Amino acid sequence: MVEAAQTSRSGRRPGAWRAWFEVVAVLLLSFLGLVAGALTGWVPASPILGTLFAVAGATLFLRREGVSWQALGFARRMPAGKFLFFTTVTLVAVFVVTSFLVTPALRLAGAPPLDVSVLAALIEGNLANYLVFLLPISWGTAAVGEELIARGFLQYRFEQLGGPVLAVLLQASLFALAHSYQGITGVINIFFLALIFGAVYYRCGRNLWPLIAAHGLIDTVGMTLLFLGRTDLLLGT
Repeated sequence: MVEAAQTSRSGRRPGAWRAWFEVVAVLLLSFLGLVAGALTGWVPASPILGTLFAVAGATLFLRREGVSWQALGFARRMPAGKFLFFTTVTLVAVFVVTSFLVTPALRLAGAPPLDVSVLAALIEGNLANYLVFLLPISWGTAAVGEELIARGFLQYRFEQLGGPVLAVLLQASLFALAHSYQGITGVINIFFLALIFGAVYYRCGRNLWPLIAAHGLIDTVGMTLLFLGRTDLLLGT
């Protein structure tokens, strides 16, 4: 049984149809947030609102079931040594798999390089945009928000529907597709990153903090390289 479900106060665990409805609803809310943000004309508003809308919807669905974000691994205490260990394991695994396995295989297959032109146009040499994408986005909507949605809510719902292996695969697929603006190479690399994140989530006792830290650090390095114009050093290039 999913650990978080054992903490349910109401016992109103959703059936299969409702679980799928909630998954689709959260994804739709994220899309609506992206559109609403785009309509403001301020580029960072799109990922910020997309994440906020999705987290708000997921929170309502979890409350109906009597499950808290803490039960899914957010704001749950973890010994410092264990936190550092799993954060390091996540970072090393992502680097090794992406740099030495996935990227070389994609090159041999003739796949195009990672496409970060959209972000590079906004961030390269622009200190203001760099700081916005580094702090509220990389460490806020991405590190915290995306982990709550992908490894927290979606993986939890998918596990209820088909077990942990299916849960990891499905959340990784959706997470990768959400990064389709990076091209096929980016999607495949992020799929494997999300597989690692999903597996570590289980191995560390369903705690999101190592994943939030690893996610934030990976994005910090990426944004800094974009700001410096060194896209050639990004994972997947």
